[in-house]
Amino acid sequence: MQPFSLGLPDGKVVSGLHSLNPTLGSSNKQTPTRNPTPLIVALHGGTYTSKYFDVDEVYSASTVSNALGIPFVAIDRPGYDSSTGFTSTPAGSSYAEESGLWLHRHVLPLLWSKYGVSSGCSCIVLHAHSLGTISGIIAATLHAKESEEGGKKPSYPLGGISMSGFGSQPTESPVSPQDIGTTPIVIPPEVKDKMMLQEGHADPSVYKYTGALNHSMSVEEMSSAGTVWFPRWRELAGSVVVPVMVGFAGHDLMWNGNKEHLEEFTSAFTASERVDGSVITGAPHNLELSYWSRGWYARCFGFALECAARFEQKTLSL
Repeated sequence: MQPFSLGLPDGKVVSGLHSLNPTLGSSNKQTPTRNPTPLIVALHGGTYTSKYFDVDEVYSASTVSNALGIPFVAIDRPGYDSSTGFTSTPAGSSYAEESGLWLHRHVLPLLWSKYGVSSGCSCIVLHAHSLGTISGIIAATLHAKESEEGGKKPSYPLGGISMSGFGSQPTESPVSPQDIGTTPIVIPPEVKDKMMLQEGHADPSVYKYTGALNHSMSVEEMSSAGTVWFPRWRELAGSVVVPVMVGFAGHDLMWNGNKEHLEEFTSAFTASERVDGSVITGAPHNLELSYWSRGWYARCFGFALECAARFEQKTLSL
């Protein structure tokens, strides 16, 4: 995948990686593409960067992206790699809420105009992992609200969201914001492997990348999971109207990987016209780095294609 760094309208920067097919589709949206195609925008989890989706030539979203001709863009969330972080958050807000707003107002419109339109895509489909799920869901709720208000329509089309490594039932009680401290959070590589990619769940060659993929995480991001997500997850999930696909890893040590949790979580997406959910038996938290990587990516890309088809159908019927 190729690196990029783009200036945003607010003067900040978003960086990341992309896998694009310049021969796909046409920039002329007067005539829809023959096969509706999504622009997939991926959101990494905490303590990782966009490189999580492009580890090497095997463990990379680009393998499926190139095979199917589907553009894939993985961004670095605020404060990761070269993406500008938040120096402060407004009173009453949080890292998670500001990240969702950042996506909705600035990042997704820019990615759509720069990569989506030129590739002849029908819509954006988000793919979120772990803590990246919160900002993805918040962006989807903002998009839904703006679409319903009847005034100015959102400046990008959203067709769906897939997610893994996140939910409503952590295996341990969430850490209290008061107990997190004030220094950036750094998880030692050996601890990450035990927590997120246990031995025997991935090709031995993958573990050598853990250190290179590691990145510090702000305390504000960690604390916002406790102050925003857990008190409001039903409300936030219930405000998403686009199709949703949820994958729970059966051997996730951070979240309960069982059918009861899956049913509780997916049932909260009451406004979505389609909700797919499954427990991926035996898989670890870091699905995209595991033996299940290619299968999971194939499912996410397939789901995104179906979202694009549905979006195109609804657009043509208006």
